[in-house]
Amino acid sequence: MGDNSGAPQRCHAAKWGMLMGMSQRVALIDPLAVIDGRKVFFLRDTFGGEVPLSCPYPPLELAFTASLLLEGGHEPDLIAANVMGLTHDRVIDRLRRTPPDIVLIPSAWGSLDDDRGLLRTLKRAFPDATLVISGPNVSATPDAVLDSSEADVVICGEPEEAVRLMADGHEMASVPNVVFRGENGFVSTERRLPPGWVDQPRPARHLLDLEQYTIPFARRGPATTVSTTRGCAHNCTFCPSQIWHHRTVRSRPVDAVIDEFSELVGRYGIREVHFRDDTFTGDHERVFDLCDALDRSGLDLTWRCFGSASTVTPEVLKRMASAGCFQVCFGFESGDDKILRRTGKGTTVAQGELAARWTHAAGMEVSGTFLVGLEGETEASVERSVRFAIDNDLDYVQVNAAVPLPSTAFGKRSTYKGLESRPETFRWIGAEPSESATMEAGSMPNQVRSFYQRFYLRPGYVAGRLTSRRGLHALFSHARLGVKMVRAVMLA
Repeated sequence: MGDNSGAPQRCHAAKWGMLMGMSQRVALIDPLAVIDGRKVFFLRDTFGGEVPLSCPYPPLELAFTASLLLEGGHEPDLIAANVMGLTHDRVIDRLRRTPPDIVLIPSAWGSLDDDRGLLRTLKRAFPDATLVISGPNVSATPDAVLDSSEADVVICGEPEEAVRLMADGHEMASVPNVVFRGENGFVSTERRLPPGWVDQPRPARHLLDLEQYTIPFARRGPATTVSTTRGCAHNCTFCPSQIWHHRTVRSRPVDAVIDEFSELVGRYGIREVHFRDDTFTGDHERVFDLCDALDRSGLDLTWRCFGSASTVTPEVLKRMASAGCFQVCFGFESGDDKILRRTGKGTTVAQGELAARWTHAAGMEVSGTFLVGLEGETEASVERSVRFAIDNDLDYVQVNAAVPLPSTAFGKRSTYKGLESRPETFRWIGAEPSESATMEAGSMPNQVRSFYQRFYLRPGYVAGRLTSRRGLHALFSHARLGVKMVRAVMLA
């Protein structure tokens, strides 16, 4: 990207110079999307996909951004419009009380059209405000987003540092990781990983109503999410994480993590945390250090995390279980070694089988994610994935139809082959995907539904869930999620 002489002319350099040292009012909006008359929730972070209405996650990146703004003496207004049920017009009404100087909207793969509508509404209501949009989707195609919306700035990657620098009044050209309209077209600044995330203040959760958020698979409540690392070292061809983190892992200090947990327990009454870290099990030394620190803290917390089959050992899993971990979610993705090799994931079916066995042996549940429609996928390879999930006695599965997302290797190869890419269909619980060279696009949703039906509707599985000792809170949460999945996937 560089200058684009055909782009609209709008320069903010003089404005930013005048703002240096002034307190700024910054609106951080987690929008409620309405698409084809249907209310939709999105995870507007690295994942960037749609989630069921029954299980929204707290917008941690907005909460981190708010904490950094508060540290700088600014006035953040974090509006969780999705869980509050606020339509765009109601968001505008709220903002009119204290008109913002800067507005940040995180976007997602399927929300962009709706986000453009919100930007248009914001520009009409607050013509002098600087409108900023972030997200994995706009990071992949920033010029196109600026050319087709009222956004003034696109943040490529993590939003916290860039928003803080904008609020501090730095000239736009000196703010890293942004694309904006300059005097001679689009200007793209230095793209790098923000260096300060590991040491910045913990998320400003006091600006959120944590009771509005439902965490899937929670064993007890209240529960919430935490983010203690960013990035993933794996080379998965389909994963959007690489768009933001460049396969570089950064970890917050263990002492800072324990301080955050102490606040969660003492201030918010949290009893369970779910790590949003891409691969919690990637650094064994850190896992042991964190488990030791949790033991010393005396905090009454159970927890769940994401792991990779290639990064666990019986010793690591046993230590996690003894420190309160009750479930590990593995990105198994496929039960076919040929498919796994093509994804660049670096795992094998045998490693997955061992990971499931070791995790169960340590006394923990095993959750697994799977993708239907990866490169080389056939009905036979999907069948092997279903058999893997059943034969290894997984406790829960999450099945997606694979979508070749822009800027991923999967997306680039699909484009090169002339296959249609439809990132707007990226969903958490399956969707109509893009075309595949080896499987018809129209058959994939049926494959996803069949996977869910064969796994979850087994008589033995249903009986096991009803007699589990997870407690009423967990059973109610899972029943609510299950109803949503039946409506959205099995009976679609």
